[in-house]
Amino acid sequence: MNSRKRHIVKTITWRIIATATTFTLTMIFFRESPNATEKASWVAAIETVIKMALYYYHERIWFHFKSKMKSSVRHLLKTITWRFTASLTTFLIASYIFREDPNAMEKATGIALIEVFLKMLFYYLHERAWHSSKFGLK
Repeated sequence: MNSRKRHIVKTITWRIIATATTFTLTMIFFRESPNATEKASWVAAIETVIKMALYYYHERIWFHFKSKMKSSVRHLLKTITWRFTASLTTFLIASYIFREDPNAMEKATGIALIEVFLKMLFYYLHERAWHSSKFGLK
């Protein structure tokens, strides 16, 4: 099995965790908006498609970036670069979907800020779990 299959499965497992987190945060922040559940579902669906592609390419870039740094440091740097990309994407999607909400920008900012910390923790743990797995490695 090659590394591409590993990266695809890793992408899917992360996306499940991340999308569930985004949906939950969106429901918390926009719970009083009309059609909040439907709109939060759209945020989650759009995010799933866009971020799976972004995450896959993020993985490929880091796979080709060879370094002698400790794995824990590498995972921390991957966490930071991914979180910046992903939180910006969430902010843009949520603020667009909920654009009729008078506080959409503030709420989308709140989601993105909480995501930064919560998902960095989740992502780091996801990276450590995958580091210990041999799935998809030659």
